Amino acid sequence: MSGSDGRRVAFVTGAAGLLGGACTDRLTREGWRVVALVRDRRPGAALPAGAVEVRGDFEQAGRAIRQYRPSLVLHLGAQSQVGAGFLDPAETFEANVRGTWLVLEACRSLPAGGRPEAVIVASSDKAYGPSDAAYTEATPLRPRGPYDTSKAAADLIARSYAASFGLPVVVTRCGNLYGPDDRNPDRLIPHVAARLARGLPPLLRGTGAMSREWLYVDDAAAAALLLADRARELAGCAFNVGGGERATVKQIVERLVAVAAESAGTDGPDAPAPPAPLYSAGEPDGEIQHQSLDSSALYGLGWKPRVGLDEGLRRTFDWYRSHPGVLA
Repeated sequence: MSGSDGRRVAFVTGAAGLLGGACTDRLTREGWRVVALVRDRRPGAALPAGAVEVRGDFEQAGRAIRQYRPSLVLHLGAQSQVGAGFLDPAETFEANVRGTWLVLEACRSLPAGGRPEAVIVASSDKAYGPSDAAYTEATPLRPRGPYDTSKAAADLIARSYAASFGLPVVVTRCGNLYGPDDRNPDRLIPHVAARLARGLPPLLRGTGAMSREWLYVDDAAAAALLLADRARELAGCAFNVGGGERATVKQIVERLVAVAAESAGTDGPDAPAPPAPLYSAGEPDGEIQHQSLDSSALYGLGWKPRVGLDEGLRRTFDWYRSHPGVLA
């Protein structure tokens, strides 16, 4: 539906997060009126001018959906860390599972003519669980840990609302997201980039052997909004969203060190070399060792990643270099 000013209304959970921020920025540029649910805003994080901020948890999401009657709902808010799921599984299930059904139930409870035209729910590649091969959308969901299970449960719940109640819900299963302005210090790339930008050694929680498929955040936002445009015909489907480039943690760290060294070279020949990363002896508990995605279904809809890994890491490091106190 449109707001009082005639603009279409989008409701975004997790709007102050990495993907939520990218989607909110893009929607604002495209003329949408964005209603942004924000539970925790990290220092310095800002919403675009004109966005309506709703502070609170997913209980407030339902109230906001009923008040603003959005035509687009992007449910991107979640407890997003594997390790946190082991430390507090109840909170992880509360946020990721209950939070999902609260948002979907609010959409379902609207009058038939006032329901959203598209609902995008962010699942994760973690929902698949361990696999020796690249995941396709036909790969069974076989999660093990609390975080992985919470995302699989939310994935199933979301698709059930499409099948049972006719909601135009589409699920995204993204690879590991990264990009500028990620203020979560527990994620690999912001931690490493921010430490190198300050001349400090990155402190790694593993040996660097784990591998992931990496996806620049702007490409993830483009995928979500493409699927939103076609939600009616794709309702009940899930789509893998991968950047097409798989790399180990060590390879990511080495690339960032190389970017940092190149950047330091612009400061003159006496600039100090980047400090050496410090790795741990073992891998963190509960992490899937290797993951990659087959995103050919999404390619078939006309999407493709536009920012390669080297360019994305360079953009990301440059942002942290110009914002040295963000993760201090």
